[in-house]
Amino acid sequence: MKKVFLVNPLALTDKKERIHFLRDYSGAEIPTSMAYPPLDLSYVAAILRENNIPVTLLDASTLNLPPSEVLKPAAQERPDFIGIPSAWGSIPFDIELAKELKNRLPSVKIVIWGVNVTANPEIALSSGYIDFVILGEPEKPFLDIVNGVLAENVAYKSGGKTILAKRSLLENLDSLPFPARDLLPNAKYTAPYARKNPFTSVSTSRGCPYSKCNFCPTNIWYMNRVRYRSVENVMQEIGEIINKLKIHSIIFRDQSLTFEQERLINICNEIISRKHPVSWRCFSGVGIRNKKLFSIMKKAGCYQINYGFESGSQEILDLNNKGTTLEESREAVRLTREAGIEVSGSFMLGMWGDTEETIKKTVDFAISLDIDYAEFILATPLPTTKFYEQCGLQDKTGTFISQRWYNRSYNSNLLLKDNFLEKQLKSAYKRFYFRPAYIFSRLCNNLSLERLFLQSKSAVSLFRKIWG
Repeated sequence: MKKVFLVNPLALTDKKERIHFLRDYSGAEIPTSMAYPPLDLSYVAAILRENNIPVTLLDASTLNLPPSEVLKPAAQERPDFIGIPSAWGSIPFDIELAKELKNRLPSVKIVIWGVNVTANPEIALSSGYIDFVILGEPEKPFLDIVNGVLAENVAYKSGGKTILAKRSLLENLDSLPFPARDLLPNAKYTAPYARKNPFTSVSTSRGCPYSKCNFCPTNIWYMNRVRYRSVENVMQEIGEIINKLKIHSIIFRDQSLTFEQERLINICNEIISRKHPVSWRCFSGVGIRNKKLFSIMKKAGCYQINYGFESGSQEILDLNNKGTTLEESREAVRLTREAGIEVSGSFMLGMWGDTEETIKKTVDFAISLDIDYAEFILATPLPTTKFYEQCGLQDKTGTFISQRWYNRSYNSNLLLKDNFLEKQLKSAYKRFYFRPAYIFSRLCNNLSLERLFLQSKSAVSLFRKIWG
């Protein structure tokens, strides 16, 4: 019987810097270095187990296990297949891990997936250490590979040529088993902004309904499609999380949980009627103006909404096809606060057309919104995006291979040189978080001791990054 070893690797630089990535549709680096449950990886484990295939899952990233400490348990298991999820900035580390695994287990087949290798499978296959690249969502394709079926959603080498199988998407998300969370170190997943810890992550849908932004690579993964799970299927998973795992905190990973408002109202009503003791956070666009929705979300346990504000310049929002206005952002913050829900927001520095003046406007805007948390990232030109073409990178193979969203070695904006963006990023975090008024508001926010400790820990980490 075939055996599978799945690993969520820890990226460890020469300077011993530990980097955590979201190895899913975003492929992003996590700026606070907190660990998220590897949702896609645990889905793969679940579908393998459902088909009676022995599987081991090691979340080395969360357990802070360097690659050297992955080799021993992998060798002990002696699997036939090893699965590694990847991310935009993690691919050099992932290929190095694959090399070490191949040296230790020459006969093992190594499977990798991620938005980066879906955009360009060759960066993995050309290494000589990767046998299969999954194109897009990994669950069924991984099962097919183990069963020797290479008809869809896979890339591999044959006769010296790269074979790209056709792409398809799973239509019925309810057909997937729930993620194999029992294989994860659940007690380790803690967030400084969470009302309760530990937390887990849930996805009730796949795809982005707003997928027109010039900088967003989402459609690499979801092929311009949005699919939804049934409300009952979602409720069964939440029930399992609460009753079996005793976890009462959820981060919904949907790219915009609030887009289908009636569906979300139904989910909230079910949480309330079933008396599920759960607190949760979600992501949203800023265009919602439904007071009823905010009210029922709060009643159902929503404590925080994260909005993708992106810029404080209307000119830059329009230039990058964001499709939102500054006034919509202000109104979203006002309605969210009125409902008693915290607001966090993400902002991008170095978008197409950004200048020193517009970047300053963005940071000023973030401060003026008076939100609870802000995340600033450097806009990165990723393959398949218009931003990538605007930066003239479509003919420069490999420019994104080692890009990291929060500490890039490659400056994407041709108008901003000499580490300008990196300096602006540090300045943005410094200006937002180290204001006396902000620090005072945090201290007066009736934080639990646990939450205060985690936020203090994050503040220290942020301080070190800003001041070195």
